[in-house]
Order: sequence, then structure tokens, then C-alpha cells
Amino acid sequence: MEGSVTGAGGGGWRVLFGRRHAMYLATFSLGSALYAFSAFLVSACLPSAVVELGDLSLMSWGFTFYLVAAILAGTLAATLKQRWGTQAAFQYASVVYLLGSLACGLAPAMWVLLGGRLLQGVGEGAISGLCYILIPEFFPAALIPAIFGVEAVIWALGSIVGPVVGGFLTEVISWRGAFLVSVPFILLFMAMVRIAIPSGGGGGRASAMPLPFVRLAGVGLGILLISAAAIAPPALRFAGVGAGLLVLLAMVLWDHRAANHLLPRGAFSFGSVLGLAFWIVLLMPSAHTGPGVYVILLFERVWGFSPLPASTLGATMGFTWSVVGVAVSWLSARWARACLWLGPLIMTAGLAICGVSLWQHGLLLFLAGQALVGLAYGVSWGFVSQAIMVGVAPADRDRASGMVPTMMSAGLAVGAALGGVAANSAGLAVSDTPAVVTHAGIWCFTLATAIALGAFLISLRLRVRMGD
Repeated sequence: MEGSVTGAGGGGWRVLFGRRHAMYLATFSLGSALYAFSAFLVSACLPSAVVELGDLSLMSWGFTFYLVAAILAGTLAATLKQRWGTQAAFQYASVVYLLGSLACGLAPAMWVLLGGRLLQGVGEGAISGLCYILIPEFFPAALIPAIFGVEAVIWALGSIVGPVVGGFLTEVISWRGAFLVSVPFILLFMAMVRIAIPSGGGGGRASAMPLPFVRLAGVGLGILLISAAAIAPPALRFAGVGAGLLVLLAMVLWDHRAANHLLPRGAFSFGSVLGLAFWIVLLMPSAHTGPGVYVILLFERVWGFSPLPASTLGATMGFTWSVVGVAVSWLSARWARACLWLGPLIMTAGLAICGVSLWQHGLLLFLAGQALVGLAYGVSWGFVSQAIMVGVAPADRDRASGMVPTMMSAGLAVGAALGGVAANSAGLAVSDTPAVVTHAGIWCFTLATAIALGAFLISLRLRVRMGD
């Protein structure tokens, strides 16, 4: 059997929280908390920010700019670690994230807000990639499910605190306060990195090789072409998506042949555990994010909720993910492998139910569909990530581990862009009436269901490859 996935068990939890691993776990947890808290908080405040500074057709760009930058920075995480050392790379990334948060919170115009989101993406992309690189470097493979159980708890807290704080600040004070509230958390993370992570460690082979700026620019161009399709004239929307996908494919093929490659060997191959798991990490976020960008807007326009309750209901998916993620980390190896394909299957069902609920105007059915999407992530995400980390050669371990959150960000960016194409094609670019928002939501969830189905079909091949 190629690669393996296992459950943590009670012993794994005791060892994880022991003195030997506690400081590294705290650092990883803080880095993950920055991402989780920010993701839910921004979902709550960004609609109000866009309405005040710009227009709804640009809302997906607030996510896309962030995600494009996160992808590029995350792709370089392993290289930055080898050049500067882990501590210095963390600190530089944190400063960039801090500047981005200040720019968003103080933005006088939409272009400044988008620039701030770009800086936030650079900082968070590098931080996330470096945090994931820490996992196989400082923890034995048997503890990986327990670590993702801890991450699930962090996401549970983020899914509760982020929307509530973001919605409260947006409704009572301003959306600006919702962006600025992350500043003390960034400063705390910088202090923890200085305490927990040893300095030095840079100057390796990667420091002597030139950075692949052309390939990085190509990746950014491909995603931006897909994103631009969301606000392009109708006749050019699908052409933009196709052109962007072709550019991304060309960059992946180029990277496979390059000496200073960014991706681990076997990435996106349909003949290896690593490659198949990469596809799942890309497609699952692509599926849920397209409609996910507009979930808060659906609660506000279709069901008439104000920002605070809308943001709280919008946390259904993330909260379910977190609770289930803790529970499944205890599973045996055989059940863990089954989770790899059950997750995409459950996501397909959940997204389809959300689409049907909009036809029926059924709030409870919509919430049930969102809960199923969260269940899908909770069931499979930790084990898919583990398959990537343990199914790669030691020389590619940093690249593979650091690329897990980067591939997730890539999926989020592509999903947000495709969701923008679907929503604006359905009329959201010119109107945000309840009828138009409902129609746009139906189109987004239909497209998302098709993408999730593709992830499920790939997961069946992964099941065969792993000998289950």
C-alpha cells in the first residue's frame, strides 16, 4: 500500500500535549488561529465594506486578491525557510500581514482595501505554509491526526468567535474595527515565534538558486484571468476561465521539468497517493467557496437577517467541520482511509441540498446543507493532509507539507472566481434584490455540486491506490 493514514488514539493526545511538543504546538496553533479567525471575521465584514467603498460585483475580488497572494507566498514557503530560517521567515511574513490589516482597516477607497487584502494574503500564505512545514519536522507521523484534531478545535473557536466579533463590530461600530481587531493577535504570534522557534537554519541549497519569478507570475496571472472573468462582459467570461486554467496547467508542467521546482514530485499525478490527494485538497475548497462567498449575503437579502445573526448562521459549516474533525482523529486506520472518499461524497450531497433549499426558500434545509459541507471537511481533511505529508520522499517533505494550505488557498481562489462568474452571470452585478440573489445562489450551488462530484470521483481512485 502506497502511503498510510492512521488515527491518533488517546496515547497520541497525551504525547502531543506533553512538554516535548507543547511549545511547537502552541506556535502552530497560533498561526492556524490567525487564518481561522480572519477567514470567518472577513466573511462577516467584507460585504459591508464593499457596499460602502465599491460595488457588489467586486466582492469576490476581496477574497481573490487575498487568495492569489496567499498562493504565491505559500508556494515559496519552503524556499523562504531554506533561505532565511524558519523564525526569520515567520517574522517577515507577520510584518507583512500586520501592514495589510492596517491598510484594510484604514482604507479610504476600494483600491486601498484590495491592496490591504493583497498584503494580508502574502503574510498569511507564508505563515500557513511554514506552520504546516513544522508538522512533519517537529512531530512524529503518528501524531499528525491529533494535530489536525487541535486545528479542528481552533477552527471551531474561529467559526464561533470570528463571525460574532466581525458581525458585532460591523453592526455596532464599523467594518473597519473588524479588520483592525486582528492586530494584537499578529503581535502575539510574533512574540511566540521568537520564543518557540530556533533562529538560523537558512542558507541552504535553495538560497543559491534563483527564485522562479516567471512561474510565480504565471500562477498569479492564471488565477487573475479566472477572477477577471467574473466581471468581464458575458461573452468573455468562459473564455477568461479557460485561458486562466490553461496558464495554470502550463505552469504546473513547466515546474515538473524545472531544477528549482516549487511543487513536490508527483504533484497532481493521477498515479500516486500524493497527486490524487493534491487534487482533493484543490477541488473541495473550489466547490464550497463559490457559493460560500455569498452565504452571508443570502442570509441578509433572502432571509432578511442583519449582519450579526447572518454571520452567526454563516458559521454553521465551519463549526460542524471543527467538531467532527476532533471526533474522527480517534478513528482506526481502516476507517481513516474510508474518510478520504466519504468526505467528498458528503460535500456533494450538502451542496446539492443547499441549491434545492434556495428553490424552496427553506432556511432549515439550507442550514442542513451547510452542516453537511462542514461534516465533509471534518471527516476527510485531516486524513487527506496526512496522506500528503507521509506519502512523499524526504527531500520533498517541506514542499509537500507547505503546499497543503497553499493548495487549499488555490482552491478557494478558483472557487471564489468561478462563483463570481456564476453569480454575476445570474444578474448580481446589476442588482441585489432577494429574487436576483436567490437566482445567483442557485447557479453557484449547481456549479459547486459538479466540482464536488469531481473530487468524489478522484477520491474513489485514491481509495483504490491506497489498497482500501
